[in-house]
Amino acid sequence: MPSASPPETASFPYPTQVVYDGRADELRVAVDIAPATREDVTVEAGARRLRVAVARDDDRAERTVRPLPADHVFGDDREAVYNHGVLSVTLETVERRR
Repeated sequence: MPSASPPETASFPYPTQVVYDGRADELRVAVDIAPATREDVTVEAGARRLRVAVARDDDRAERTVRPLPADHVFGDDREAVYNHGVLSVTLETVERRR
């Protein structure tokens, strides 16, 4: 069963939905960044964290997400798409090798 993210914090003003779906082995993140453009957005994914930063004019907002179970990491299948003001990020999750 997918699990959703906790409510937003005041420091990141863009509505965000984070869903980890263990059955599909993926993490899905949707961020409504309008009126920012895709040139205003930076997306970075490490082994266990996703960082989304939005820089418009003199304002900068950043959110780091670490929602994975302790025994999982992000895999190689990664996609980020910007469409009509919404950033959608999908990251494969895999069991961490010990």
